[in-house]
Order: sequence, then structure tokens, then C-alpha cells
Amino acid sequence: MNRILKLTCAAAAMTTVSMGAMATSAAASTIDYAVTDATDTSCSHGLWTNTVGSGCSRKYSFQDGTTFSQDTDTGTATFTGTAINVDGKVASLDLSFSGFQDALNSGQAYKAGGGAYDPSTMDFYSQASGTITIDGQVYTLKPSDPLAGTTTLQIGPGANDKTGDFGGSAWLNILNPHGWQIPHWDINFDLARKPGTPVPAPGGMALFGFALLGLWAARRRRGVA
Repeated sequence: MNRILKLTCAAAAMTTVSMGAMATSAAASTIDYAVTDATDTSCSHGLWTNTVGSGCSRKYSFQDGTTFSQDTDTGTATFTGTAINVDGKVASLDLSFSGFQDALNSGQAYKAGGGAYDPSTMDFYSQASGTITIDGQVYTLKPSDPLAGTTTLQIGPGANDKTGDFGGSAWLNILNPHGWQIPHWDINFDLARKPGTPVPAPGGMALFGFALLGLWAARRRRGVA
């Protein structure tokens, strides 16, 4: 993380502690976030399965307990949980991300549907692996090219590719249960720090600090004091 970003996030975290919102150790390295859909329009969803299904049946809404966790020491993250479509089909996600970056390089693309690219408030992961299981059928991220095109998993304010909320998104290259590649799937999600999550160490403050800002902004939009 760059020095300015560390200081900004450290200030946000200290403000939260002074307000009595947190009272746990500052030596933690893992930050846990609750995951929700990035949009609540018709057929609210966070997972889109492209050609697997049609209409709203290919749109899956994330369920309670779905979690995004970032390990600030190792520069890795996990995405685990479930999503359900209108037909009651359950998708179980077990994804891992690595290749942490503070900013995109010249050969990588930003998905700008939510907010403008801003490396001072966003984080990126260039590698991914894992599975998404639907009705017992296991779909696998393509090992040689898991993220579609030149994109990454992007995290931060506006990074959900839908709104200005704090969240994330990724385009996933998928192999079907037979091992054949099919058109990419999308995940677009909002993030909220889980209660009781320890304050991360100073070197890994970015997502935590901006999650606080995202929560404040969301509350302000909804008119919550």
C-alpha cells in the first residue's frame, strides 16, 4: 500500500476505535466482509451465469453467510458462500484469489460500470482459482486463464461494476463439468465488514478503511442517522 493510503486508512480506523466501535487487537491480518448483491433491480443478483440458464434463472442472489476474506499478510483473498436463483437452484462458491496489486499495470483493464478507476482507493487480484457448484454440477475456473480478458478481481468504492458502493467484481472464465470452456460468468457484489473483525495491521489497512467510508455513504443515502 502507498504511504498516503496507509495513513488515510489508519486515521479512519483510529476514528472508529475512538468511537468505541472496535476494541480488538491491531495485529490481525485477516479482514472478513459480508457479501450482498451489487444491485437490487429486477432479478436482484450478484452471480450471473451467462449461457447457463436464461432470463432470471441465470441470475443468482447471494445469501446470508457469504463471505469475502482478505489476508493482508499474504496478499490473498477467498470468496465463499451460496447464491440462489428464482428457480431455487443453489450455487455454492469456493473461490480463491492471489496476485495482490495496489494498481493495475499497463496490460490490465478496469471495469468502469460502477465508479472511476482510482488506485488510491482500490485493490486488485490478478490470479484466481476455485469452483462454483450448481445442483451438483461443478464448474471450475479455467486454470490457465481464470479471469476473462485482461481484467482482475477489483475491490473498492465503485469497483462492484454497478454502483458507487464499496464492493468488488470479476469476470470469471469457466469450464463446465465436462472440462469445456463456456462464456465467462460475472460476480458483482457489495461488501460490509463483519462485526467483530479485528482491526488489521497498519500495512494492510486499505480495504478496512474504505469499507468504513462505504458503510457511512450507504447509510447517508438511505437517510440513516
